[in-house]
Amino acid sequence: MQGPMAFLLGSHQLVADLRGERKFGMIEGMKLRWKRIDMKKEKSYKYRIGTILVFAVCLLLVAGCESKKKIEKSDKDKESYEFSVYNAKSDIKDFQFIHAKNGLVVEWKFDEKERKKSLKSPDSSDWVEVNSNYLVRQRNRVRGIIPSKKMKSDEYSYLDVFDLTNKKASKKEVNAWKLMVNYLKNDNFELVGTLPTLRRIENNDYVVIRINDQLTYRYFLLNLKTLKIDKETTEEEINEKNRVYLFISTRKGYTAGVLPFDNGFWKEKSFKGDINLRASYPTAFKLFSKPEGFAYKVINSENGAITNGKELIDLETEFLTLGSSVYDYAYLPKELSIENKDTKISQFDEIQQYYNGKSVSNWH
Repeated sequence: MQGPMAFLLGSHQLVADLRGERKFGMIEGMKLRWKRIDMKKEKSYKYRIGTILVFAVCLLLVAGCESKKKIEKSDKDKESYEFSVYNAKSDIKDFQFIHAKNGLVVEWKFDEKERKKSLKSPDSSDWVEVNSNYLVRQRNRVRGIIPSKKMKSDEYSYLDVFDLTNKKASKKEVNAWKLMVNYLKNDNFELVGTLPTLRRIENNDYVVIRINDQLTYRYFLLNLKTLKIDKETTEEEINEKNRVYLFISTRKGYTAGVLPFDNGFWKEKSFKGDINLRASYPTAFKLFSKPEGFAYKVINSENGAITNGKELIDLETEFLTLGSSVYDYAYLPKELSIENKDTKISQFDEIQQYYNGKSVSNWH
């Protein structure tokens, strides 16, 4: 039997030859056989449908379990940290200026309990600004990304101001959030942070605080001596000349376990000490090599211009592999070059030769 149509054709031929009861009996027998075939097909069909349903249910159960595992993992990840941004309390244990006071090496002394908790948060990066007189470290503990009026009582935004003109690097804490709320007489803003360079204006040192007020950025000068807001300023007034010197890239040269970050230098696990600093400043090298040792650029910005650009570029040589120079790797980024491509810089004077004059953000 090859199928229903073949079966029917054979049956019609057989019926034509049959007579009487024999004819009736055989027809009935054929009907019974046909019925059994249909029953078998129906049973097979139901079996296949049942199998498919069972398989589908199993897939749903497996998917449900996987989804539950992902949700549980996500919940555990969230439980592993409480704050999105957390900078632990810290003091300066020791410090040393290097490279004619254009660089600073610091050994930090962190609050151990806070340090452990802060390292679990997604962002525990230190944002530090330094000039020859002060070091300012932002210290936030917030559940959101930016300090705002949504903060709870255990959240905060501080600025730690260290006086580098005395040997102890004495610290004063400024509650930046409360300072701005009191100055503005309202809390309807977001405290975005501080600009990356300290400013010296008319013999006063300032850190520039930036807020977001109803989608408008506003800027304020915090006097680092009085720790009071002297005035609100404008973006035009705080535009800084010579910022291009901070954007000369030398990253390809950092192969000795040291990497640049923002205004500073930090060590990777691969750091073994094979950098120029070891030969140039042995004491500072020992300080930098300690677990909580870091180094920073001392950026002197006076009356709207960075005055030590060349020295800051030369400083990077200290953190490159022994025997190498910053100009072995320095280049001007494509966005700032008249050649519209990353341009190799072999000496300081070539920067202005190839610089296209485009403005460089005050924020970065």
